[in-house]
Order: sequence, then C-alpha cells, then structure tokens
Amino acid sequence: MFLKAPYGSLMGLLALGCSLSTLAHAADDVAADAAEPVQTVTVEAKKMARQTLAAQQSEAYGTEVQIVTAQQIEDSGAINLAEAMQFLVKGVNIGYSPDEGEFTIRLDGGGDRDTLVALDGVPTYDRGPALENIWGATAMDPHMIETIEVYRGGNSLYYGSNGGIGVVNIITKKPDGTRKGEFGISYGSFETREIWGNYSFPLDKAGKHSLMVYGTMLATDSPRIFDPTKFTDNVALSGGIQDYPYNRNNIGAKYLWKIDDNTEFRANAILVESLFQDPFPSGESYSPNTLRYPIMDASFKKHFSDSLSVEASAYYSNPKLWNAELYPEVCRIAAGCIDPNNPTVTIPRGAWTGAVEPAFAHGFGTTNQFKSGYKEYGATVRALWQVHKYLELVSGVQYVSYKDDSSEAFATPNNDNATTGVFFDFHPKLPFSPSTNISLAVRTDFSDAFDSKTIWKFGVRQPMGNAYIRANGGTSYSLPQTNELYINNPRPPQATSPVFTLGNPDLLPEETQTFNAGIGYRNTFGAFTVSGEIGGFDTEITNRISTTSGLTVNTYFNSSAITKIKGMTAEADLHIGDQWHFGLAYTSTDASETAGSRKGLQLQETPSWFATGAIDWSSKDGRLKFQMLPRFQGAEWARGGPALPGTTKPAVGGKGQDTGVPRYSKNFGNYTVVNASVTYLAGEEMQHRFQFRVVNLFDEYYAERYGYGNNFYGAAFNRGEYSNTDDRYFYGYPFEGKPRSFYATFATKF
Repeated sequence: MFLKAPYGSLMGLLALGCSLSTLAHAADDVAADAAEPVQTVTVEAKKMARQTLAAQQSEAYGTEVQIVTAQQIEDSGAINLAEAMQFLVKGVNIGYSPDEGEFTIRLDGGGDRDTLVALDGVPTYDRGPALENIWGATAMDPHMIETIEVYRGGNSLYYGSNGGIGVVNIITKKPDGTRKGEFGISYGSFETREIWGNYSFPLDKAGKHSLMVYGTMLATDSPRIFDPTKFTDNVALSGGIQDYPYNRNNIGAKYLWKIDDNTEFRANAILVESLFQDPFPSGESYSPNTLRYPIMDASFKKHFSDSLSVEASAYYSNPKLWNAELYPEVCRIAAGCIDPNNPTVTIPRGAWTGAVEPAFAHGFGTTNQFKSGYKEYGATVRALWQVHKYLELVSGVQYVSYKDDSSEAFATPNNDNATTGVFFDFHPKLPFSPSTNISLAVRTDFSDAFDSKTIWKFGVRQPMGNAYIRANGGTSYSLPQTNELYINNPRPPQATSPVFTLGNPDLLPEETQTFNAGIGYRNTFGAFTVSGEIGGFDTEITNRISTTSGLTVNTYFNSSAITKIKGMTAEADLHIGDQWHFGLAYTSTDASETAGSRKGLQLQETPSWFATGAIDWSSKDGRLKFQMLPRFQGAEWARGGPALPGTTKPAVGGKGQDTGVPRYSKNFGNYTVVNASVTYLAGEEMQHRFQFRVVNLFDEYYAERYGYGNNFYGAAFNRGEYSNTDDRYFYGYPFEGKPRSFYATFATKF
C-alpha cells in the first residue's frame, strides 16, 4: 500500500469551497472583431511553453506568468516541489526548515505569507494552528504535476488573501476519458527510495465518465543538516545529533464527467501523510512530526455561448499535525542532582542528568501529545460575460470559512471566521487600438475578522509586433495566523522562564501594495528562436507582523516601519532547432525597512540577487537528453543574538518592541550549485525513461538558511559562568545544503 490507513475518515463530506482557479474558458470568449488577433498571437507565441488557457488569459492582461511543464520537471529529476521551483523558476527563494519535510516558497523578495501556493486552485496558505506551522507546499507530489503556473505581482483578486507578491498554482494531471498510466521507481543517496504511479481509465464506452487513481511513497534518511560541532553540549549528549529521515505518502482519486462538449464536472480527493523530524542544535533532543493533509475539491464548468461561461468550484481541507519535542533535563541545583538512573550518583550542576522531558502538548502517548490543525472550506461562483464588443466582464462571489481544529489542551480561543468576497474585473477594448488589453478590477471582502476590506488590481499588455510591454499592480492583505494571535508556548517544567512566545490577539492584518512591469521580445530566425524580458517590481508592506527577541517573554507585533522591496528581473532563452536550449534568469532584490533601528538593512533570508540557468541538449532522434541547471546566489543575511548596546527601545508608535540591530549577523549566500541529469528514452514510442541525476555536481558547501541558537541547556551557562546577555550565550549555525548526491530513476508510460 502507498499509505497506511489514516485515523478516522477524511472528515466525510465535501463542503462548498473556492477552487480559486483562474479563468478556464476566457481565451475562447473574447469578441471576434476586437480580440481574436490578440488571442491568436498569444496562443502561437506560447505553444512552446505549453501554457494553459488560464495562464494565457492572465498574461494577456498584463500579468507576468511563467510556466513549468511536467516534461521540465521530469528532465530535472526533482523529488519535491522545492527542488523543482528552486532550479526551474526565476525569482524563487526557498525557506527550509531543517529538512525536506518543511519548506516555504517565496517570490521576488517576499516572505512566507506573501506568496500563495495553490493546488489546482485550492489555497494551501498556512493558517498557523496552535502547535506550529503547517506548510502545504511540502505535500505536493512532483510526479502528479502537469504544469506549475507562477503569477507575479498582486494576484489576490481571484485567489484571495496572501497573494500580495505572487501566486504559484500547481496544475495536476487529470483523467480525460482515455486509458493511460505511469509508473516509476527511483533510488539514490541517503537511502532515498521512491515509487509512484497513476492510472486513468473510462468508466463507460463513450468515455464521458472517467477515473484516475494515483499514489506516491517516498522515504529518505536525508543528508546531514547541522554541523555536529554546532550543537549545545547537553543537547548533543542527550541524542540531539541525529539523522533527519523523511517520509511522504500520497494517495488519491480524480473523477471526470464530460456532460457535453461545453459542460464538465470534476472531483478530486487526496490524502498526504508526511513523517519528518525537526530538532534544532540548541534545543530538542528528539522531535518527530506527523502531518496528515486531506483535500477534497470539485468544479463545474459550463460554456453557454461565445459570450457567456460560468464556473462553480468547491474545496475542503483539514491539515492535522502531531509533534513531539523532548528536551534534555539539566541539573540547575548548586549542590547537584540525583541521577534519575542511579540514586546513589550525584549529577553536578550544569550537567545533563541522563533524562529527557517533553514540552507541553509535544510529548509521546495519549496523555501528552495533542493534535494541532484547522478546517477550511468555501465556494466560488464566477461568470465571464461578453457584455459588448468593447467590454468583457468577469464577476463572481467567493466564500471561505476557517475553523481551528486543535486540541483543547492548547486553550486556543474561538477564532472561527468566514470571509465573503465580491469581485468585478472589467476588460474594456479601445476602438482605436484593439490589440491593447486592459484589466481594471476591484474586490470587497466582508469578514468576521474585520469589518470589510477593498482591494484593487489593474493590468495592461500592449503587443508591438514581436515585442510587448506589460504592467500590473494591485493590493492585498494577510490575516494574522492563529499561533501569532494566541500561542502560549511553555518551556519544559524545569525552565526558569515560563514561556518562549506569547500571542497578541490585537494584531492587525498585513497590507501589501505591489507594481510589476516589463518589456519583452520573441522571434524566430531560421533554426534559432530567441526570447527575453527585462522587468522590475516595487512592493510596500505595512503593518508587517514581526516578533520581539531577547525578552523574557517575546510576542508578535505590527511593525510601524514600512517594508519596501524593489528589484529588477532579466531573462533570456535561446532555442537552436530541437536539440539545444540555453536559458538564464536573474532577479535582484533591495528589501529593507524604512524606519527603526533596522532601517536600510537588507531583510534577513532575502538574497540581494540570485539567478538560475539551463543548458539542455537532445539527440536528433530525441532519445538521449542532457541537462545542467545552475543556481547562483548573492549575499543573503541572517541576524540573531542580543541587540547592540543602547539600541533596545520601544517601536515607533508603541505597537511593539524593537530590540535593535542584533549583535550577530551572517552572510550565508554567495554560492553556485549545479544539478545535472542524463536521460535515455527507450521503446517504440519512447515510453520508457532511464535517468541518472547528480545533485550539487561540484560538491559546493553552502547553506539553504542560517539560524541562531542559545545555550539555555548548555553546561557552562547553567553553572552560572555567564548570563543570557553574554556573547557566549548565543551562536549561529548554517542549515547545510545537500552535498553531491546521486539518483537513478526508471519510469514508464502505458
């Protein structure tokens, strides 16, 4: 079996929800006398990229859209969404936890909450339940991806909140009424083994009803994440130095009812189970996690005529997390402590006693380990109407409901809320310039979490022969997470301080305004096809949610400083016949706050610049392929530790605490990592794929992230040799990138 049976059912019922996919039929609905030439140009220009109609429509009205295909992911050999995004998508920075079991995707200098990741339109935004964050991007199965659609600029109008800087929409493979299947296995470094498959088949002779079943099982010991010399001594003695095994299991089914040529109904159900560990060098001795993430969604599409189409969609999700955290028990008594394993032995002050203790609600067994999670559902109805030959209108209503689903042990107050949004997107045509595509849109949300919020979006695209100019802008907002509002995270019973972090129920939503523009060109000269674009972006984030640090009790607050993120992008692609492809994409980011003690400092974990490249070669018969994917990264800073003397002060406006410029900072960027793969396609229809892949070809030592810890459990600190304001109390450590690794894959299509 791909997946062991989950506890209970998948919550049983498919509730109304919002699939939030972009317009599926829009490209077919534009008036013939005004937009047909524009759509023809767009479709022809994007055949090579295999864009969906939804992406074509969005791009036609000024949004920059990058498409990554299933073929590109296969050629790269990526084993998770993070690897695929990091090397195939421009402007992406991956925020890793200490393993491949948790990661976030950040576009164009934004943070975790500025880029919305959706699965077939179903948002996987982390709602931050009581225990700790649940990152939905981790649950994506790369073998089921048909395309990755990356929308840059504010895209919250259709996708809801948290799309302030961009949206990554994962389009999965679906049944189409035919009989077909895929099966694959792979094995590689760190005992990484994977098996996957999907099979779709018609349920009737006409193929109007069809079903797909699919599943994946991935298991790996994972590479070393932390340098053993960086661990706090008592944490290391208690077993903190360990492997980081990771398992991900997916199982699901998809259904299609092709009612007629203009009407279809689809439904999908998936359950993802992820097992991983995330102990850090300064704290946990042992920290296994279990995540179960069921998603169910459905959609109905009806194309009534050339001037009217309607889409209704629904989803339900209920991610649940169980986490265990064991900490070393350290003797803090001057006279020494009794050895828990031998009453006749005295443990000296500051030493590890030989025992470990669980954090509240993080331990083992039925009495001290509790579920954290949430339920989310809603509905969207959207219509596209060709009102007049000079006006197209998209309008809709969207409903989303959220409910915390964590154990009562966390004592989270009732923060259930529902949001109803109404939106209108006007596409006027200029009689004197029919090739100019313009979008003017507005949306108002009514929510239990606030009175109402109105956001707007505009877009324009002007073709000019083989070139174009595009621009878009918009606003968005991001609600505080549950753990930011209500977290009460106690330390182990022996700790001298009662909490690490306390929630702030008075937090306001973050608000984002962003503008994005570019000029591009594409043309073919014989066997050569060239394309490129130069662009830029300008983003402002107000009420940014931050955390105090270095205080006895830390909490969250809305920063009074405005975060400004400015940058430029440049990309170029060259295709030489069907055999060669060269690509390069560059992004620079200038991201800092405008006030306070951190004024002008680059935001931490935001690279100053980064670039991705591609070199692809195929033999004339298409059977042999070679690929190299380099990633270049500039300076990237992490900050931590105590504030510089004299800089700790209340934030401007009294909204929180500004602990000043940290004493410790680290540039962990400036590296180049190259992945490479060789693929051979066998069989009469080239249906059998043999692949050998090398990750980090030149064995570059680098860090995906950099963290700061302390010696709260350290022997010298607990002996009283220094205080928690001493430099020796804090230290930094890199989250090491994967060293040179090897993977072999066999896959077949039938």
